[in-house]
Amino acid sequence: MTISWPDYCLTSFTIAVSSCALFRHETGDIYFKGAAFPFVKALTMVNQRLTATEERCVIVVIATDSQDMDHLNKSIKKYNLKIGRVCEITGEKPLLVHLKEINPVLYLSTKPQDVKKAMTAGYGAATMFQRDYHEHSDEVLRVVFDGDGVLFSDVSEKVFKEKGIKGFLDHECENEDNPMEPGPLSEFFQALVHLQQKFAKLPPKNRPIRTYLVTSRGTTGDGLRALKTLRERELEIDEAYFLCGAPKGSVLKAINPHIFFDDQTPHVEGALQNGVIGAYVPYGVCNK
Repeated sequence: MTISWPDYCLTSFTIAVSSCALFRHETGDIYFKGAAFPFVKALTMVNQRLTATEERCVIVVIATDSQDMDHLNKSIKKYNLKIGRVCEITGEKPLLVHLKEINPVLYLSTKPQDVKKAMTAGYGAATMFQRDYHEHSDEVLRVVFDGDGVLFSDVSEKVFKEKGIKGFLDHECENEDNPMEPGPLSEFFQALVHLQQKFAKLPPKNRPIRTYLVTSRGTTGDGLRALKTLRERELEIDEAYFLCGAPKGSVLKAINPHIFFDDQTPHVEGALQNGVIGAYVPYGVCNK
């Protein structure tokens, strides 16, 4: 999969969410809120803060075969979600056909096989997990990204796998001034930053989007390279945490994001154990 840092001048961008991620078990003809619900609800809030002529996020729900379309539409209406479109996967119109039509910057599903299909086809995607999570405020959308294998490519992780921690640190110090290549969710992040800029004139505490980088990189050469990459690519991030290999769970719990993306299952599991909505990005050398 070849990815390039996008140069955005967009009218809108699309996020596709499977119905099995947005909702889970039903009660009567209404579905319970699923893992992706807080994220989608917060995106709806962001859209409502924009004027009618401004770019916005278009949310498309792709129905899975296990959920009833009538119940799905009733649930969307019940929870007052502003969904741009609802699609249904069929034998004649499979998942990849829908994704090609809507061209999303992100696809979320609880089905790992569908996420892998999307990733292989070149779309940023992540697997979600139906658990019990902490409550979320709809006033500010909080999105947390891991660095390598998510925002950035997995080139440095390959060096770590091949040469160990010393080889990795030497490589990062030698390449400190060389920006890292983009990762699978770079397009989604860039679109989110572009949307965030619509609120740049507001005081920081009144802006409805906050982005975070939570990485296992340290605070020396390897961490500096990540920061320099963000600056070089003009990718503004609100807060960055460099944990030097320490577990991420406690930091994520304090942030309580609407969604956290990571390419390594132990980090995602650590988030889930702390009541944080973790999304697994099956990309790169860590997943081969």
